[in-house]
Amino acid sequence: MRFITEPEVMRLIAEPGAHAEAVLVIESVLRAQAAGRTVQAKRVTITHPDHPGHLQHNVRMLAAMVPAVCAAAVRVYSGFGGTNRSEVICLFDTTDMRMVAVISDCALHPVRTAAPFAVAAKHLARTDARTIGIVGSGRYARSLLQSVAGVRTIESVKVYSRDPGNVRRFCDEMRAATGLAIEPAASARAAVRGADIAILATSGNRVVFEADMLEPGMLVLSLAPGEFDAATVLAARVFLSAPEQALGDTPPRQPFAALLAEGRFTRGDVAGDLCEVVAGTSPGRRDDAEAIVYVCPGMGVLDAGIGRWVYDRALARGLGIELPFGEACHADGTAAG
Repeated sequence: MRFITEPEVMRLIAEPGAHAEAVLVIESVLRAQAAGRTVQAKRVTITHPDHPGHLQHNVRMLAAMVPAVCAAAVRVYSGFGGTNRSEVICLFDTTDMRMVAVISDCALHPVRTAAPFAVAAKHLARTDARTIGIVGSGRYARSLLQSVAGVRTIESVKVYSRDPGNVRRFCDEMRAATGLAIEPAASARAAVRGADIAILATSGNRVVFEADMLEPGMLVLSLAPGEFDAATVLAARVFLSAPEQALGDTPPRQPFAALLAEGRFTRGDVAGDLCEVVAGTSPGRRDDAEAIVYVCPGMGVLDAGIGRWVYDRALARGLGIELPFGEACHADGTAAG
């Protein structure tokens, strides 16, 4: 079993073209999902009884299998202080179900998270989309910009977050990384005004996008729960990945949970599952005037696909530490019992 360390993962995802390659991997996983060739469990959350609250003192798990890439994965991560704390992917080879790797998942997390949103930008944005507005300036915003810019010919970007220093660093670093014209905006509203693609990449549970910010033809990509208001849902066509997960997540994902409870939105109001759009079995954008919102919850199939991709890249470059593990420690190849 190979342990792929955080510095090794960082080296792998820093290579030229890594973000674009990760997007292609996830696009292929979504095609397999549409064909019914994936299996995944709903996210499980275990919370410390003395410390309730989202990402306070908890452990969360996602599990899935994607035979098309010979991978099954269990992602385990802890929450503390309102954010993810420790994260690993346990990767299994589906040809014989051996656990072949444990992969550090801190730097990898934003790359995997960004990939389905880039696939959505490829399939749901207007064909002439050239401008991006971003609310948020952290590591997820960086990966989302790099990934989306890899599937669209982007000419200009505006970005806003509450910390002007973070925005300045984001602009400087992302100009160097992408070569794009990137400028700070004075507010969230100013950042997305006139944008063909609006990216919401905040820590969540605070509305930063309201329905009157929607513009004809805009694609809104929302990373975290609670970033847009209920009126936005009702004014746009909504595409989801794993609708049952997105609409039944733990904790409840807003504003969907409130709209469902009030009977103002149902599963039937979802315009489509992105995997079906990718596979061509469900229509995507109908015209250049409609506004679209896309949301992707955590999905185990993403962990399996990206985990296999990182593992294969690590093997090809001789990276990772081989560790004695399980049945490999026994001379006859079977675990003692």
